[in-house]
Amino acid sequence: MNYLVVGGRGEAGQSAIEAIRSQAPEAWIAATSSNETPVPGASSTIQGVDLADKEAPARIKAALAERAGQLGALFFTPAFGPIGYPVRAATPEDVREALQFSFRPMVELSNSLNPKITVGYSAFYWLPHSLAGYGSMAYAKLALEQCAIKHPDRFRVVRAGTFRSQATRGIGLLLFRKIRNTPHPELQELASRFEKSDKKFTDFFFEHAFQTEEATYGVDFQSPHRPTTRADLTLCNRRILAGESAPIINVIGDWIWTSDHLPELPEAFGLDHDPGKQYGV
Repeated sequence: MNYLVVGGRGEAGQSAIEAIRSQAPEAWIAATSSNETPVPGASSTIQGVDLADKEAPARIKAALAERAGQLGALFFTPAFGPIGYPVRAATPEDVREALQFSFRPMVELSNSLNPKITVGYSAFYWLPHSLAGYGSMAYAKLALEQCAIKHPDRFRVVRAGTFRSQATRGIGLLLFRKIRNTPHPELQELASRFEKSDKKFTDFFFEHAFQTEEATYGVDFQSPHRPTTRADLTLCNRRILAGESAPIINVIGDWIWTSDHLPELPEAFGLDHDPGKQYGV
């Protein structure tokens, strides 16, 4: 069986490869990378892929042309768009930019390659720590989830709690620069709390996210909160490969549950609540 992992070097991409290998050790896995470095665990790396290029999906498809048979799964992990400001301040232009990189390529690849299942990765984008600084990316995650809910025969989403990765550290560093001079009350409050702490900002930011997760969901579980890890993502991917029917699998550390509907969105989401419909899904 053949598989495709778009964005194979990050934590989510590596968790997808690990899940595939655990269930199909001899599987042929193609993975994309934005640079020229081979992706660990992949059978073949499609190098130098820039999803900002509208021709990227066609290039990926062409690289798979010699592999016969339907893909067992397409895992799509990339996420990039304007962030570092509150979700309520997202503009239609910023949302379009986020969708162009973080959603459109997934839909185009799923439509053209017709895998058995397409898997995307979301976050708890409506919780307070995300509302303060996730900007347009919250709408990209919303589009992923809407897609899975409307088309559960084709799409799945892993909605993951905050986990330490190069990408999340990058978000933390960007927020650190933004809060030094921001007009947004949410980020001003975050800056005030940080100044009273004795932590590096990235550590403070992760702890803030973990506290929000625990305050929101801890009452529903007997086990204590712990940060989400790659192993948790791998477990969710394995469930999807094994036939999980729910469109969304939620995971925060040991806490795992499924959803078939969107959360109740706060007023901060003042733009289109179905941003992915412009791409035909």
